[in-house]
Amino acid sequence: MIKLHLPFPPSVNSLYANGGNMRGRHKTKGYEDWIRLASVGIKDGHRQKLGPYSISICLEAPDKRGRDLGNLEKAVSDLLVMHGVVKDDRYCQRLTMAWGTGLPSPCVVIIQRYEEGLAV
Repeated sequence: MIKLHLPFPPSVNSLYANGGNMRGRHKTKGYEDWIRLASVGIKDGHRQKLGPYSISICLEAPDKRGRDLGNLEKAVSDLLVMHGVVKDDRYCQRLTMAWGTGLPSPCVVIIQRYEEGLAV
């Protein structure tokens, strides 16, 4: 089991931009800043390149704005792939997301090898 404490992830709606000073689709500055900050918490021991895995993400909203919980998963999954925690996010067999309060960080992530028997 791998447990990560990350900053609150950006919504999928704000990960990429088109045009501007750069040609084509590119990561936004906000997304790049989040990647830098979130990368600090990933250690060499976390880089297991897991194949089939399950992931649980619990988030504590930074304010009272309404947010779409499903839009917050992509940045976390892509970060895990980027750092070799998992081989590829296509190997995700189970995804659980929830809002929480009083968390030790704005985003707590638990990744573990997928065990088919735990599917119930």
